[in-house]
Amino acid sequence: MVTDHQDGFWVYLRLDRRHDQSPEAFERLLTHCSSYEEARRIQREYRLADQECVIRYQGEIGGGD
Repeated sequence: MVTDHQDGFWVYLRLDRRHDQSPEAFERLLTHCSSYEEARRIQREYRLADQECVIRYQGEIGGGD
């Protein structure tokens, strides 16, 4: 599987809190994080500044038998 992004957690800044449009129209990429903990820290920092962020995982998922 070929992807344009490396695996990890991507943090996006939400520019429209009303969610009137699709996410691609109102989210701006902030950064890539290798761990969820790092992504949550960034999200909390932006929340303190009254800005909303969303974390998305990019990569293979799976497991099982």
